[in-house]
Amino acid sequence: MKLYFKETQEPDSNVYSLYKKAFPKNERVPFEDLDLLPGSHLYGIYTDSEYTQFAGMIDILDYKGICQVRYLATDDSLRGQGIGSKILDWVKENWKDSIICIDVESDRVPCDNLEQRLRRKAFYHRNGFEDSEDSYRWNGDVFDLLVANGPMKKGTYVELWKELFTILKAQKAKQN
Repeated sequence: MKLYFKETQEPDSNVYSLYKKAFPKNERVPFEDLDLLPGSHLYGIYTDSEYTQFAGMIDILDYKGICQVRYLATDDSLRGQGIGSKILDWVKENWKDSIICIDVESDRVPCDNLEQRLRRKAFYHRNGFEDSEDSYRWNGDVFDLLVANGPMKKGTYVELWKELFTILKAQKAKQN
């Protein structure tokens, strides 16, 4: 199945609905904030070139040689058909000169969904991502960082986000 990626600057109801459905509230940033940071890219993913058959969504932050997959989800009706792997292949092809990272809920802390966390991490491992030394706490949970296209020096991710939060704060101040 061929996939078509449509970068969206306008609200896309398919992307918005899947975002709200696929990610727990404590793991989501406000949808309207997804494009505030430099290097933000939000894509609707479709199975046809007319963009009528919705398959999923991906939100990427490409900043200073690091491509972070912030959110990736496929439509429930299409799960298990290799779409997630194809999306990651597309990311690795389009950001082949960047370190690609993705954060996942840690499987090293007590939780109610350990099996789901292990499956998710195994999926990324099968798709070429490796464990990094970085993890962080956010909104009451611990997240591990996985990387592809090379290692990332310990602490790089945290330092990057310190800078990004400063930018985000300034962007929000401009809006008010």
